[in-house]
Amino acid sequence: MQPPPGSGPAPWGPPAYGPPPGHGAGHGPGYPVPPPGWGTPYSSGAAYGPPAWPAPPTPRWPHGPLAPGSATAAAVLGFVTGGLSALFALVFLAVTLSGDGDVTTALLLIGSAPCAAGLIAGGVWTLQRRTARLLFGSALAAVAVLVVTLLVGLPVLADSGSLGGLVVFVLLALPLPVVTACLAGRREIGEWVDARFTRG
Repeated sequence: MQPPPGSGPAPWGPPAYGPPPGHGAGHGPGYPVPPPGWGTPYSSGAAYGPPAWPAPPTPRWPHGPLAPGSATAAAVLGFVTGGLSALFALVFLAVTLSGDGDVTTALLLIGSAPCAAGLIAGGVWTLQRRTARLLFGSALAAVAVLVVTLLVGLPVLADSGSLGGLVVFVLLALPLPVVTACLAGRREIGEWVDARFTRG
């Protein structure tokens, strides 16, 4: 039996719509479905904040607790001058023991050893903010030893060829203790040291 006319499916009608091939639900044309394991762009979850600025440097005296530059320079020169004085003291000792020394060698030997010890110890005390007087006094003593040696050597070595060598040695050795004394005697170093005791 054949169905009556008009009882079958209509020859035309609204087409059934669905997602285009290769597209998932919720994604428009031209936007492929992301692979599994992919999240939303820029979803790493990293926390962002203001940049950390470095701490300002600690100021030097008198605007801060650090040693003034003159104190550090004086201590370093004290170490250098003291080390050279100790080295030359050994040289003068060797010359004296060999029998080739004279009165100027003896004076330099006697004066160089204690000055070397005072310069090195004074440099340490200055950096420790104890006192700069030892460094200042030792530098002045080194200057005095050189000047006295030159004055004594002028008449003693006048007739020998050693006077020129003594003059050159004294002229080359004088600048270091002179500059050390000038730096160690600066007022700002004394104020920096005294502030340690007044503030407890």
